[in-house]
Amino acid sequence: MNLLQMSFTGGVLIAVITVLRAATLSRLPKKAFLALWAVVLVRLLVPFSLPSVFSVYTYVEPVPAPALAQPVRPVQPVQTPVQVPAVSAPGVTTPAPEPEAEPLVPVEVLLWGLGAGACLAHFGLSYWKCRREFEISLPVEGFAVRTARSRRAVCLRQSDRISAPLTYGILHPVILMPKNTNWNDKTTLQYVLAHELVHIRRFDAATKLVLTGAVCVHWFNPLVWVMYILANRDLELSCDEEVVRQFGLNARSAYAMTLIGMEEQRSGLSGLYSCFNKNAMEERITAIMKTKKLTISAVCAALVLVIGITAAFATSAMPKTGDERLIPGFTLEESETLLSIWQDGDEELTVAQYRDKVLKLRDDPAVEALF
Repeated sequence: MNLLQMSFTGGVLIAVITVLRAATLSRLPKKAFLALWAVVLVRLLVPFSLPSVFSVYTYVEPVPAPALAQPVRPVQPVQTPVQVPAVSAPGVTTPAPEPEAEPLVPVEVLLWGLGAGACLAHFGLSYWKCRREFEISLPVEGFAVRTARSRRAVCLRQSDRISAPLTYGILHPVILMPKNTNWNDKTTLQYVLAHELVHIRRFDAATKLVLTGAVCVHWFNPLVWVMYILANRDLELSCDEEVVRQFGLNARSAYAMTLIGMEEQRSGLSGLYSCFNKNAMEERITAIMKTKKLTISAVCAALVLVIGITAAFATSAMPKTGDERLIPGFTLEESETLLSIWQDGDEELTVAQYRDKVLKLRDDPAVEALF
């Protein structure tokens, strides 16, 4: 499977998930969409896929030629040109023609490399500038961060270069708070730190790094950029959902007010760190207020949906067996030979018509002489 095929199948999967997300965002657990985006990443970055009878491509891909609905052209004998040696005058040596030099790198590969390099440089420069600002932050004294389900030590720092909390780092995660944080507001702090700790526990920084890599590889596909934006939003929405369930549904209003109080305007795509408030605020507030108690039916529906979409759109078509070209009484190789040489004047026949013709001529001595 080449890059274009990977990008095409991944784009189809992204389009399906985008439509599904718009229709069921408030009805399904947000982790279901994270699972679907993970499937998309596999489809975009892994150069092979498993064939499945449930794949939509089994039924929409054209049958390899010769096909039932396509005319079969008979194989014409290849005429080998006769090379006549050049006659030169006595004592004169005719130089042999030099073969044409082929380009070392195809134009398509060169263009893709330039685009991928530009994307990589953009994200790398953005991350480098942010890390430079993060590194001049100061540690927060007398304030401990407890992580119940993470063995990694979490560092809490503060900076006057930011106005909303964020998390960065994979092996050594850091929660960076604004300099003007009100450390006496325990309610706001518990929501903010709980949200950031969910990011750390789930290794969302690594997930964002993989998303950025997929964008750099498939920069030419606009649907991959859609995936990048929506997947980053769903990371935040899933964190919001987990925080609400951690503190109880009665905390929805207080948590939503915390988000509103910390709202700020941001520009650009900053996908290599987790920010407390980098996504569409209206979508987050709506999702928080619509958070419901997790039920078995919702979990089962999400599971069925993830498995169904994966089987239908993330797998490849089953290989053709060739039975559609098999003529009774002949092997597949013999059938393909017959279908390629029999013709009716200049008329082009379909495979089905060739099958009928060969069946009528199967007792012809000329046919028997072929094998």
